[in-house]
Amino acid sequence: MTLIMAAVVGLTFLFGFGNVWTLALRLGVPSWVAPLVAPAVDLSVLGLLLGTRYLALQGASREQLRPARRLLVFSSLMTLALNVTDPLLAGQNGKAAFDAVGPLLLIGWAEVGPGLLQAISRAEGEVSSEFERAEAPTSPAERAAAMMEQDRINVDLVPSPRHTVATTPPGSP
Repeated sequence: MTLIMAAVVGLTFLFGFGNVWTLALRLGVPSWVAPLVAPAVDLSVLGLLLGTRYLALQGASREQLRPARRLLVFSSLMTLALNVTDPLLAGQNGKAAFDAVGPLLLIGWAEVGPGLLQAISRAEGEVSSEFERAEAPTSPAERAAAMMEQDRINVDLVPSPRHTVATTPPGSP
């Protein structure tokens, strides 16, 4: 799950970098500043995704995640606007729609990601606790039966007298 999120974010950043740089140059932003805008927005998105992921896996409530998620959605909307503005100014609606795919995926992950991570974490915890419950006897009767079974296994492993080799010579006390 985390790997998939990282891949989507990374590809979106790479894709958007060129779009934002082109837009900045078209708007007359100095060429040394133009390549700095996209990484600033993208690193904000990345930091917020990592932060909400960590908080979600630690069991943070929706209320605790809400401010970070709002900023994440806002940053993702900024990424969307920066990606589609240049094609829209050029009258290339198809290219604008194509350029919107990555940022829209970020918005979707921002909304779905934390809850999905919490659900996966809860499901993993339930599976491991069910496994632990299945392994460990819970009632005194089950524990006693398990102990008796363990003693039987240990007794079965002790060699019988007829299979032992005599270590003392016959006739000695």
